[in-house]
Amino acid sequence: MTYHAETTQAVVTALRKSKILTLDDIRAISDWSRMTAWRHLKRIGYYTSFNYNARFYTLAETPRFDEKGLWFYRTVGFSSAGSLTRTIVALVDASPMGLTANELSAVLTVRVQNQASELAMQEKIAREPWGRAQLYLSHDDIVSTDQLRARERHQQDALLVDGGHPLPTESETIEILAELLHTPRSSARHIAIVLSARGLAITPAKVLAVLEKYELRKKGLLRRSRRCRS
Repeated sequence: MTYHAETTQAVVTALRKSKILTLDDIRAISDWSRMTAWRHLKRIGYYTSFNYNARFYTLAETPRFDEKGLWFYRTVGFSSAGSLTRTIVALVDASPMGLTANELSAVLTVRVQNQASELAMQEKIAREPWGRAQLYLSHDDIVSTDQLRARERHQQDALLVDGGHPLPTESETIEILAELLHTPRSSARHIAIVLSARGLAITPAKVLAVLEKYELRKKGLLRRSRRCRS
């Protein structure tokens, strides 16, 4: 075995034993320069942590990723998607009803508000206002439409579970139907905001109730609103 092969094997052995190491740890074992270390690690196969500023390295064979593509060793997280930004995009794309920044942060155990906002501005993901938060959705229009509708249904179900929600009155139903005909591409949430601004006690749940009553979903009348790009 050559000197370089022995050194590489020593690094692999150390990584297998410790699970994760910093680049400085690897250089101390191998006496490699930074460029040489990265070159050998690329050949071996590795992941860098998505938190701690990508400080930690692990062999590609080591992580046992969960259904979200994440693996944690103590507090250090690794993702099958790679970097933190790629991981955010992957999680948002795979989410059945989108994710808020707080929900993303809870999954990743690191604050991602700034990164998620930047990705939305770069149009890597989409976002919609959701209460006081921002709801991040897939940049794919078809996927994001399904995600937003699933989120609205989930909110409606939550209201019903919490003791039921008043159904729209006859006059409210007429206002909702009129607004749907006027802006058929709006989301239930947008319609509720518009009608609330007119002094009506309209919620997204009431809009959805009208949609279900008249089977307007099957007719494709409601679509999600234009993305918020700001």
